[in-house]
Amino acid sequence: MNNKLTEREYWESYYNKKFAKKNSIISVCSFYDKYWNLLFGAKDNSQKSLIEIGGYPGRYLAYLANKYKVSPTCLDFNSDVSQIKKVFEIMEVDSYDIIIEDFTKHSTLKKYDYVISNGFIEHFKDYNSIMDKHLDYLNDNGKMLIMIPNMRGYIRFYKWLVDYKNLKIHNLRSMKLKVFKDFAERNNLKIEFLGYYGGFPINVHQKLNSFQKLIFRGHYFMFKRFFNSYLMKNPSRFFSSSIIAVFEKK
Repeated sequence: MNNKLTEREYWESYYNKKFAKKNSIISVCSFYDKYWNLLFGAKDNSQKSLIEIGGYPGRYLAYLANKYKVSPTCLDFNSDVSQIKKVFEIMEVDSYDIIIEDFTKHSTLKKYDYVISNGFIEHFKDYNSIMDKHLDYLNDNGKMLIMIPNMRGYIRFYKWLVDYKNLKIHNLRSMKLKVFKDFAERNNLKIEFLGYYGGFPINVHQKLNSFQKLIFRGHYFMFKRFFNSYLMKNPSRFFSSSIIAVFEKK
């Protein structure tokens, strides 16, 4: 049975040649600096290794390699490596590895000091097995960060109205804190952080009709002008855009 909710063609089309500028990459990735700092700490990471599962098109890896001096590896099944290479070039990262493999079928002999995935596990039916497989790549005493979108609560209703196709390729059952707590318990991991983060996810991935445009504009006005600043200080499971978890091997 196919475990994936998306296929390679979707992602190659989704990121089709969208090379970002350096300032744009920094703006997107630095939004999570609080959690990157928790993952990497203040220690010297110049001899440490990092792999991102589902790392295409490489923005986060390139940013982290530039900021924290870790040695990055991108694992993804997208066949076009030009975007990944271009992003590393933009972020002035010269040394990196790219593994073009299907994560569900790939086995590794190499272990990494840090493992991250961002917006990955929720695209699978059996997200628990996908999370567990992340540990195949993690060194003893290594640390891991998993980040996924939150599409439950009021966000689900909003997405159903204006972003339905995108909603359907995400497994909402993965978007519970209990999923991450259970993952830590069955794999003997210490949870360094687990919680919601971010403002309301207003952006959509489809063309809108007139009625949907009214809904979109109303939410844009309410959250951009008023509520998102509050949500950044007071994250909510009903309205915040992300779930972030940081783990450490005991």
